Amino acid sequence: MMIDILKLGTKIVITFILTNIQDIVILINFFLQSSEKGSLLKTDHVVLGQYLGFSTLLMLSLLGYTISYILPVKLFGFLGFLIIIFGLNGLVELIKNLRKQKKNTTEILQNEQVEFIQLESDDNIDLKENQSFCDDLKQIVKVSVVTIANGNDNIAIYVPIFVRSTSSQIIAYGLGFLFMVGVLCFICYCFIHFPPIFKFARKYAQFISPFVFIALGIYILIDSGCFPWLIKVIQTGKWTIT
Repeated sequence: MMIDILKLGTKIVITFILTNIQDIVILINFFLQSSEKGSLLKTDHVVLGQYLGFSTLLMLSLLGYTISYILPVKLFGFLGFLIIIFGLNGLVELIKNLRKQKKNTTEILQNEQVEFIQLESDDNIDLKENQSFCDDLKQIVKVSVVTIANGNDNIAIYVPIFVRSTSSQIIAYGLGFLFMVGVLCFICYCFIHFPPIFKFARKYAQFISPFVFIALGIYILIDSGCFPWLIKVIQTGKWTIT
């Protein structure tokens, strides 16, 4: 009995690691963003968004093969476009901030600049204090969308595993996977907040994050095979993922 439990536990951990190892890059990137001064994205947004996204993938997998005819897995690959938009928006904001800093440097006298920096800091504090529930929700949804898009292939892996499993094993898989999500978030959080890395992150996160999102979006579009699938659907008229 104990041996069977250990075997199942080991299988759960290995399956999670193999299917979610790429989430490390995403989580590190999000924690990088949350470390920026004045960032609307907070640590709890990253954790809640990761759980929401992974839980969605888990629920879709639990629906079994039926989901492949309602929402084909390949369809989630097109979320890569949304992730690219996140990256482009971040790039636009980065350019605006750099231009603003350059303008302030050239137009403000040294004595006034100290006052401006203090005012800007106060504005950031007010921004964080006045952050609404809708703003929080937007950040959580943003993280969950990226998680779903990046883990779209997990559904194709989890479905056959759940189909072959008993009810108790499925529950064990679900609880084990959710526990491992927390472990993964904790590891990435600790990695980013290691003093030398955290110092680097605070300084350069705004330059790194947009390009990570753009690259991730392109990777998902290519790796998911959504375009070949779409061409096949157009040619055959069959809404399937086979």
